This record gives sequence, structure tokens and C-alpha cells, in this order.
Amino acid sequence: MPSRGIIGIIVFVLSLGAIAQAEVSSQTMSLSIICHLKKEVRTIRIEKENSGRCNVIYTKSGRDQNIGTAVNESSCVDISQNVKKNLEAAAWKCREAKDSRVSNLIEM
Repeated sequence: MPSRGIIGIIVFVLSLGAIAQAEVSSQTMSLSIICHLKKEVRTIRIEKENSGRCNVIYTKSGRDQNIGTAVNESSCVDISQNVKKNLEAAAWKCREAKDSRVSNLIEM
């Protein structure tokens, strides 16, 4: 039977793994915008690559489309804000969701 010290170390290491995973997740996406009109929902999100580049992903009818790539994150923010502005001009209601998580749906 393992001693309490070993169990404590194992729990600590597992906790560090969870914290490291949370940090990786927060680094991969910096901004999400959710827009809705009646029963339709569209999202705009920025995903960061390990190389430092960023991608602007637009989701419409459940399908992701990369609508922009940049080296500078502020350029990705500009692209996403332009799309948001265009949707709002067409009567869509949009809001930023900075602390969000994006789940991928698997079609069966």
C-alpha cells in the first residue's frame, strides 16, 4: 500500500498536468464571438498556432471555415471584428465570449 507521501506527490503531479493543459487551451484560443439571428447561430473565433500565427475561424450552419490567417494577433482581431460588424449591420446580435471553450461535434 503506497504511503500518504507518495499519494500526495501523485495528486500534485496530476494537478500540474491539469493546470498545464488549461494553460495550453487558453493559449490556443483568445477570442470567440457568438452571433444569433432568430434560431441561427454563427461563431467567429481566433485560434493560435504554436508557430505564433493565428487563424480566424467562422462557423456557419455547423461548418468551420478559415477566413483569415495572420502573423500578428491584432490582425486576426481586426478580421473578426469586421465580420462581427457586418453581421450586426444585417440585424444579427453578437457578443464576445472570451472565456469560452469550443467543442467539435462529430457527425455520425
